[in-house]
Amino acid sequence: MSLLAATPSAAQPSGTGTGAWNQNPVPVVTTLSGSTYVMRDPRWIGLDCVDAVTGTVFSGPDDVWGNGDPTDRETGCVDAYYAAQNFQRMTVRWLGRNGAEGNGRPGFGLRVGDSRLGLGVVAGRISVGRNPAGQWVGSLDLIGREYGRLIDQTTPGGLSRNGTGEFIADAFGTANEWFAGQTAGDVPDLLVGERPSTPRDMSNPAATGGINCYTSAVPTAEVYSAAGVGNHWFALLAAGSRPTNGLPPSPTCDGTTVTGIGVDRAIRVLYTAMQFKVSGMTYQKYRIATLKAAQLLTPGNCTDYNAVKAAWNAVNVPAQVGEPTVACD
Repeated sequence: MSLLAATPSAAQPSGTGTGAWNQNPVPVVTTLSGSTYVMRDPRWIGLDCVDAVTGTVFSGPDDVWGNGDPTDRETGCVDAYYAAQNFQRMTVRWLGRNGAEGNGRPGFGLRVGDSRLGLGVVAGRISVGRNPAGQWVGSLDLIGREYGRLIDQTTPGGLSRNGTGEFIADAFGTANEWFAGQTAGDVPDLLVGERPSTPRDMSNPAATGGINCYTSAVPTAEVYSAAGVGNHWFALLAAGSRPTNGLPPSPTCDGTTVTGIGVDRAIRVLYTAMQFKVSGMTYQKYRIATLKAAQLLTPGNCTDYNAVKAAWNAVNVPAQVGEPTVACD
């Protein structure tokens, strides 16, 4: 299967959706079957959206979907389906990866309408549940988190451990939001799940129950709290400690000032580092791997390498034996 095209071809219906969490209308690529449109993406085998009540893929006589009501199942599917398609595009353009699974497939289809809180993967599908207000929670960052877990699972070493796993998911969820680049609706930020759910703050994880600075207690801490260290590192790498683009400042654990390199470059560094994963990843091992990645991605240019190192120092993950050095170090 070829890489995802920048825009749908003439043979691929390009519908419009009205979601609850996005800047509407959003484009959705669907399939025309006879005279019926089906919410199934012909470019990515297995990417469709099933109505949990009927057990069938959402379909209709026209290519217009959703009504903006966050409690409506079809609207919930618009948000989740758009987020899933956006994520596949992001993997190609930003990461050079062929879909979330890496083989031309997204890995997970979608299912909206199950009576559950939050999201999870059930029988090979992302099951999009509700928040306490009864609204479906398939936002760009929350759907991106689930696909980020799949990338983690299908890169060397398998799922990240020792408090790092949820940080990996959060970083990919954030990248999905930034790749969409909305100017209203789900605008790019460093909050995770802020539209349909209780947010987690990557710039200052301690403000939402996370851990800002690494200690020896982090690997055995509650997983979302432990993710705060990696989230803080990613926010500092992407936006810096004193952003000038309207994002909030990010306090450093060592009192230094860190300059960011942008979300697109930060997620590319992280994804490249994941090619060096081993089983039982730790924050210390991620420091080594991300420095290797920066060195590989920008040989002879120290900007990204120095930013990666400064961000790790700023969250109290110190220099490690075996980490690479560069001439400008």
